[in-house]
Amino acid sequence: MAAETANDSPYLNRRADRYIGREAVLEQPIIGGFGRIVLGDSVWRVAGPDLPAGARVRIVGSDGAVLKVEPIS
Repeated sequence: MAAETANDSPYLNRRADRYIGREAVLEQPIIGGFGRIVLGDSVWRVAGPDLPAGARVRIVGSDGAVLKVEPIS
């Protein structure tokens, strides 16, 4: 059995996971559970409670290429 080796790119195939814990501002409102944020030069689809554009959110998880967010009080 081969031992696992340390990887210097732990998020290579889980790109969304690197954003967990970060805060962001909604670029598009969350309506019907989905909206969008911009992180760097990428636009991400987000899932969470309905919120207006401009609301601050924290990324708490991911489901494939969808980031799960919660509002910041």
